[in-house]
Amino acid sequence: MQATPNITAAGLALAASAILSFIDNFVFAVSQEAGLWQFQVFRSLFAVPILMVAARILRQRIRPVNLRGLALRSLAVSIGLLIYFAALGTLPVAQAGAGLFSAPLWVALLSVLLFRQRIGRIGAFAVMLGFAGALMLLQPDLQDLNLLSAMPLGAGFFYGLGMMLTRHWCADESPISLAIGIFLAIGLAGLIMLGVVTLWPGEAFISMPWVAPSGRFLLLTLFQAGGAVIAVSLIAQAYRIGPPAFISVFEYSFLIFACLWGYLLWGTATNTLAWTGIAVILISGILMAMTQKRTADASAPI
Repeated sequence: MQATPNITAAGLALAASAILSFIDNFVFAVSQEAGLWQFQVFRSLFAVPILMVAARILRQRIRPVNLRGLALRSLAVSIGLLIYFAALGTLPVAQAGAGLFSAPLWVALLSVLLFRQRIGRIGAFAVMLGFAGALMLLQPDLQDLNLLSAMPLGAGFFYGLGMMLTRHWCADESPISLAIGIFLAIGLAGLIMLGVVTLWPGEAFISMPWVAPSGRFLLLTLFQAGGAVIAVSLIAQAYRIGPPAFISVFEYSFLIFACLWGYLLWGTATNTLAWTGIAVILISGILMAMTQKRTADASAPI
């Protein structure tokens, strides 16, 4: 049986999540060598040439079809990711992560408000169920919430907006062109922030100034860049060929893979509530897949 575009897109999203969750396990090692913004600059310096070579080998177009759309999409996704990293400097990872994974809710809302798409009651329920499962997995401390807790929600909004723009404004762009846009935007932001923290340095990962890069830092950053290039290209292709509300649910698998990699690499155990959240996330993905199939069948010519 030939895979439908939705199934293919879901597989790409799952693969991207598996790769990203794996390489993110080594960010702590990077933080022992240099600061966040230096890491972002060097990762972009490694990633962009890799993408250029890949584009030549695969004969993919780099020149943007819609420069304005690509720029806005890159800006939106980059802002979302950078707000998320900034929130990690003041909030627990659980709270920051829970806000970032509000992106599917934003995708659903933006699909209706901006593009007049219908996801149906079951589709809306599936997205909300997936978000609830993510909260069960992340387990944020509700007694310690404050105004800073809204920062990750902003990250989720901009990330979700970027994924919407991928489908509606950047469908004709190549995956490599989309990936280059992200790394250029994050690298430029990292360069600006690196100058700021060098003038006003701190000791935290987010405020650490420039340091002479060690061989271990360069090796870890190259490893991160290579993995990120593959993952970003896969997720970009997924959003090019699949409905955003559908693909966004499968991005929750990042949390599932993170638990699995944490156990396999470091022996970190996952409690019962977290495993319940994983089950809820899987159910939400199945519901969304069923909804999309019914929509496709209803629109198919007789």
